Amino acid sequence: MEQQPRAVVYGTYADECKAQLEHARQAYLTIALTADMSETETAKTLTEIIGSWRDPAEVLAPLESAVRNKGTNSVAASALAATRALELFGTLILQAARAQPEVRERGIQSAKNAFGPTYRTYIEFLYDASVCLQNDDFLRTRS
Repeated sequence: MEQQPRAVVYGTYADECKAQLEHARQAYLTIALTADMSETETAKTLTEIIGSWRDPAEVLAPLESAVRNKGTNSVAASALAATRALELFGTLILQAARAQPEVRERGIQSAKNAFGPTYRTYIEFLYDASVCLQNDDFLRTRS
């Protein structure tokens, strides 16, 4: 199989995964900032986050499928792991956004704890794709 189509598929997945990860991270940070907001501001902010939320796994599903179709088993497994980690991170963020004020801080802490492992799975995908493509720049330019 040619490397070029793989590079495009892997790159498309990586770019969208990174965008979804950044979107989720921004939502998490915004929720964390509600601790210093008034009750009205907090309610408005949380409503906006919940209203605009889109499950990262849904967005990544067709791209992950393309990785499975064009890629190696190891890269496909890495994409699956990255998508699932991002899905869990997103779930924790939504739980924190929907939590009652007295327990929201625990939800925020859970999301904070999940960010590192989620980002790590994304980096592992980049590494596996880089090895498969024999292209170190793939990892370097997207991490």
